[in-house]
Amino acid sequence: MKKQLLTLFILFNLVLSGFCFAQDDIIKAPETFEEAQQMGEQALEIGKRDLPGIIKELWYGKVLPMWQKMYDWTYINVWVKVKNFLVPRVEKEIEVRKEIIEQEFEQEKQEVKKELPGFLDRLWQFIGDVIHKIKLLWK
Repeated sequence: MKKQLLTLFILFNLVLSGFCFAQDDIIKAPETFEEAQQMGEQALEIGKRDLPGIIKELWYGKVLPMWQKMYDWTYINVWVKVKNFLVPRVEKEIEVRKEIIEQEFEQEKQEVKKELPGFLDRLWQFIGDVIHKIKLLWK
């Protein structure tokens, strides 16, 4: 049974390949430089005329749909699962850190209130020194 199936498969492939070799529209190689130049010019004209449409058709007909399918699959099978896994954990961590940040913020406010009078005194002293130096330079 296996030998018969293998033989049938080989014969089927030989018949199909025979059809390919029997085609009559085979492009012949140019025999002279002028023929090669003429073929090149024709190819360039056809390329200039048809290539933008071919690329547009391939882009919108093949590439974008494939990328859209890959995006949709990734969104459904990866992103949604990762999001559902991480969002509860992140929200829980935000709540824990929110309390810590509020406490630290209050501590920072108290420290700034303590340091503010000294800072203002130093600032006024600096401004006074600058004004004094400017007066000396103008004399």
